[in-house]
Amino acid sequence: MKWNKLLGKQRIGKDKSDAIDHDRSEFQRDFDRIIFSSAFRRLQDKTQVFPLSRSDYVRTRLTHSLETSSVGRSLGYMVGSRLIERHGLDLMPAEPATVVATACLMHDIGNPPFGHSGEDAIRDWFESTETGRNLCTWIGKKKREDFRLFEGNAQGLRNVLALQRAGNPGGMQLTCATLSAFTKYPFTSDYAGKKKKFGIFRSEVDSYSEVAEHLGLIKLDENKWARHPFAYLVEAADDICYHVVDMEDGYSLGLISFENIRDMLMDILSGDSAVLARINAMDENKEKVEYLRAMAINALVTSSCEVFIDNEESILTGKFESSLTEEIEKAAEFSLLKKVAVEKVYNSTEVIDTEAAAYEVLWKILEFFGQIVCELHTEEKLSTKSRKSVKLLPDLYKPTEGAGIYKNTQRIVDYVSGMTDAFAVRTFNKISGISLLRR
Repeated sequence: MKWNKLLGKQRIGKDKSDAIDHDRSEFQRDFDRIIFSSAFRRLQDKTQVFPLSRSDYVRTRLTHSLETSSVGRSLGYMVGSRLIERHGLDLMPAEPATVVATACLMHDIGNPPFGHSGEDAIRDWFESTETGRNLCTWIGKKKREDFRLFEGNAQGLRNVLALQRAGNPGGMQLTCATLSAFTKYPFTSDYAGKKKKFGIFRSEVDSYSEVAEHLGLIKLDENKWARHPFAYLVEAADDICYHVVDMEDGYSLGLISFENIRDMLMDILSGDSAVLARINAMDENKEKVEYLRAMAINALVTSSCEVFIDNEESILTGKFESSLTEEIEKAAEFSLLKKVAVEKVYNSTEVIDTEAAAYEVLWKILEFFGQIVCELHTEEKLSTKSRKSVKLLPDLYKPTEGAGIYKNTQRIVDYVSGMTDAFAVRTFNKISGISLLRR
């Protein structure tokens, strides 16, 4: 892969740019389009770790995405500067920085309500319920995996290519560079493997093939490409924010002791005596944790940049099979953050209790609208009840007689995955009749 192609500014759905403002780059336009999109705005009420948390301090998907974008911008700027110096590229460092920042900004834009448990709930509904299994049986063998293995990453790509600005060819018409840097798993569900990870639904594979062609991405197999190099930076920014910041949230909620988080972050900083002296001079533990978090993120960003530059050749040839944070000098110490987070944060009572309730909420909604799709497929018309029920759906998500089973199923999944946590609960109350009882 070649850098001059990898940073191509071609927009999907447009033959040429219609930009008239010469003070903003094409990549800056991408950033602004994401910021002002409804899908991004809905992240303010979507779970990061703690669903429907009573604390205003802990992160939502929105704050997590903004923080990840900030870290990604630093990574993109540092790497971009090195690449310009190494290869004499006709770029400003701000351009790769903006590509990475934008991809980071949108990296969770396809996540359903209630965090990763929302993804699990959607997958399990298609696997475990009669209605879900019927829909999968009627859908073609390969397409059904889009639902049985539902992935927020693939839903995110669908959001920006098809659901946002749905009347446009190419949806938001982002640049190929931004779309590809965003796509962490550039392949369809055929290659999901044991981790059930993939980044492209069948409905978007033709569009992504066009992206890959414009950028010169290496094609590894049918519907499978090598990652855009900047996707590694996006992944690193997400990993850094996820593990370090979730620990900070865990401390704020009393799930992790100050001594525990202090020692783990100091290990990442190699026990830096200047940092230790600085925090010892502070009065409040909260202030100490925030300072340590900032210093740890800075150290991890610098280390990740070095790993990228050291492995540039294998990344460009599609042979780099690790993540940047797995190759940094402090990989073991960084991995410990994740281990402790799983034990003390992700499996805390607050998280588990709400995730269990999330299953009930999403399964009820999927069942309610899934039966409409089943009726259309088997009866080719809707019952009186279903004709009334379908009116609850916006036009974009309404199953229709001529759309086919795959597309109609995708519409209800689009609707459910786009919900915020609170809207999902309100919808559950509405279709269950609970909201009537509260009047």
